[in-house]
Amino acid sequence: MRRSLSAYLRIRYIMLFIAVVLVSCQQKNAVLIRPLNEGWMLHVDSQQSIKATVPGLVHTDLLSAGLIPDPYYGFNEDSLQWIGSRQWVYSLDFDIDKSILNNRNIALVFDGLDTYAQVKLNGQPLLWADNMFRQWELDVKALLLEGANRLEVRFFQPDSISLVKAQSYGIKLPEHRAFSRKAPFQAGWDWGPVFHTMGIWKPVSLVAWNGSWLREAAILTHHADSLLANLELAAGIESEKPGSARVRLLIDDKVLIENDLQLFPGFNNIRLPFSLKNPSLWWPSGSGAQHLNRFELEIRTSFGELHHKTITNGIRKAELVREADSIGEGFAFRINGRDIFAKGANYIPEDHFITRMSRHKTRKLLIDAAAAGMNMIRVWGGGIYPSEDFYDLCDSLGLMVWQDFIFACTMYPWDTAFLENVRQEAIHQVKRLRGHPSMVLWCGNNEVSEGFHNWGWQRSIGWTATDSASVWHGYLTLFEQLIPEVLTKHDPGIPYWPSSPSLGWGRAESLRRGDVHYWGVWWGEEPFEVYRKKVGRFNSEYGFQAMPAIESVRQFLPEDQLIVGSAGLEAHQKHPRGTKLIHDYMARDFPVPRVLEDYIYTSQLTQMHGIGMAIEAHRRNKPVTMGTLYWQLNDSWPVTSWSSIDYYGRWKGLHYRLRQLYAPVLLSFAETEGNVAVYGISDLSEVITGTLEISFLNTQGETLQTRKTTVTLNPAKATSLAIIPPSDLPVTLPKESMFIRAKLVQKEQTLAENLFSWARPKDLKLSYKPIEIEKEIGHDLIFANLSSEVLHYAVQLQSNDTDGRFSDNFFHLYPGEPRTITFKPSGNVPVGEITFGWRSLNLLVNH
Repeated sequence: MRRSLSAYLRIRYIMLFIAVVLVSCQQKNAVLIRPLNEGWMLHVDSQQSIKATVPGLVHTDLLSAGLIPDPYYGFNEDSLQWIGSRQWVYSLDFDIDKSILNNRNIALVFDGLDTYAQVKLNGQPLLWADNMFRQWELDVKALLLEGANRLEVRFFQPDSISLVKAQSYGIKLPEHRAFSRKAPFQAGWDWGPVFHTMGIWKPVSLVAWNGSWLREAAILTHHADSLLANLELAAGIESEKPGSARVRLLIDDKVLIENDLQLFPGFNNIRLPFSLKNPSLWWPSGSGAQHLNRFELEIRTSFGELHHKTITNGIRKAELVREADSIGEGFAFRINGRDIFAKGANYIPEDHFITRMSRHKTRKLLIDAAAAGMNMIRVWGGGIYPSEDFYDLCDSLGLMVWQDFIFACTMYPWDTAFLENVRQEAIHQVKRLRGHPSMVLWCGNNEVSEGFHNWGWQRSIGWTATDSASVWHGYLTLFEQLIPEVLTKHDPGIPYWPSSPSLGWGRAESLRRGDVHYWGVWWGEEPFEVYRKKVGRFNSEYGFQAMPAIESVRQFLPEDQLIVGSAGLEAHQKHPRGTKLIHDYMARDFPVPRVLEDYIYTSQLTQMHGIGMAIEAHRRNKPVTMGTLYWQLNDSWPVTSWSSIDYYGRWKGLHYRLRQLYAPVLLSFAETEGNVAVYGISDLSEVITGTLEISFLNTQGETLQTRKTTVTLNPAKATSLAIIPPSDLPVTLPKESMFIRAKLVQKEQTLAENLFSWARPKDLKLSYKPIEIEKEIGHDLIFANLSSEVLHYAVQLQSNDTDGRFSDNFFHLYPGEPRTITFKPSGNVPVGEITFGWRSLNLLVNH
């Protein structure tokens, strides 16, 4: 027994020794990542250097050092243009020990350089970077020293380089910014400033490895329904020599893939199909749950390494359905076999200085989008490709993503070097973003095709017929050949749309097929009522401006500029006709106040009124119309713009109204030939039966008559629920003295309601009696209990806690219907000192 036990222990020790050796081998061959984000310096001039933040930009480093004022405040934009017109140098001194140097492969990886940069390591030139959307990887094994090393990055003026490239090109293009692969909006837009940024805008690292390096891994969906999902593992592993690998993929400890593969020197592309029975599917918000799966990938190589990666993925099948019909051709997103009506907005970068876009800020913005009833976000092609955080959040919130490649509003070069640069950009971005269930469309560009066909460049630039043919050939090469090739190879399960819109808004055919950017309202100065007639198959852009909240204006302008029409306000209005257009549209439908606070409120009512009219028309046209994305969700700096949420995160009136407009069930009025029709629109999957209550009110809010009828809503299309001819009105009153109120009730719960008036809001004979507010302090909320003796139209609540948030705002308050609104304090004002105020249209029409 003793001898047996001794032998047993020897065997145990031997096995333990082997295990330790194996683990040490795995550790020895493991990929080591050394971040290089700390310790950078920005050299202001030969005499001064300041600490730099990486990721960061020159502007933000100068601001942090107190060397420049806030670029967004007052008139500071113009005085800071010098920053983008000179070179800037970043440097980093860092030490390297043998734990890195003893590896046979060492790469220096820049995830993003903005934009033209020369990189040197220990005095040796390594790279000339010319694309802010690419990852740059450099072999530095031979240049690194044990101990002290120095990395230097010199940035060059992007606008000057773009101009030189444009001047030397054989054919003049509409804008010289087209020659640089840099965020277009940073050159200025009709809602944004001009700041030509430079800097190390994404992380930097050293990657050291022996044997192999697992570079990428994603799960792609080719087909999915409730019974079966056909999926594919798409991975890439770098190997320094021939070998083999065993690939295992698991979910909940169930083995989905177990394959042996041969490895070749260099990059090995791994594509392994597999199936999953009875999958839990990912659905857009409002259509089902957002199931996300955790796949565990293990790759064990013949070099003794074990690579492991957790892949979070939602299973869904995304299709863009374009079926011919009697009108033209449809345009609808089909997810897991179900057609989804898209409700959302266009997204632009959340800050002009893009390194200030944090996960926290993005999370708040996207939660606000989902809270308004959205199920789709279009990432506009004039901005940037957002961070992984953006797509992770969209995955979890059920927000489908329409992703433009970053090209917008100009024609682009088509020489070999430019096209290859774009090809590498596209490969990097497609591989980075594939596998996100929220991704449902790649789009080639924003308004490039429309610009070529409809904006008169041929005449204004003076292209010959040969020039024009060459420019269009370049367009086709880039957007209908190169990008589709990249997608077919790397992300074949996602639909591709070459250009948005497919046709210009001035052409009748644009409303019969494809997607449309309808700018007859605003750019064309057509009245809001045109929205009811000009309804496209998919409305991917339309919009109207409104001013940001007065609390926001006070953050970027001094007190002496808080006047309607001030120079300070104009410095933060980038559309050349913006101020006049807001005034003219306001005057058509609303009183035009002189006091700034009232003017801001009325500008937001005007935006609500117009965009509400558009969205209701789009949803009433379901299923002919299958999407509505207004311009725009957010701002990149403090400005008067088309956004529904201002730069500081404050909701405009439109964003509050969206919760009714984008609700799963909507009631909508339409006036035709003197009759008033009531429509019901449902995006729910089941048929709804409920009671439609139609009430006739005078403008004091008194109910003159109520009628009830049982109605059924089909989710497949808008349903006409009632027709009200003039003869059905209970009394004869002037149109400016009467409302129709509709409510859809099911089991004593109001599913939807809306209010209709024949008159323009400025002509309504509204009464004035003050709203009573009783404040009740709860645990972490304050309750505002409201009541009124008359109908108050579009009530806006306000608080001295300017960063707090009301649960609702810009709502109608009816007599005899007390309402409780909750308020979430910001913590900046003691709860006992928080006060509430209000305004409504009643105050303005009775002023």
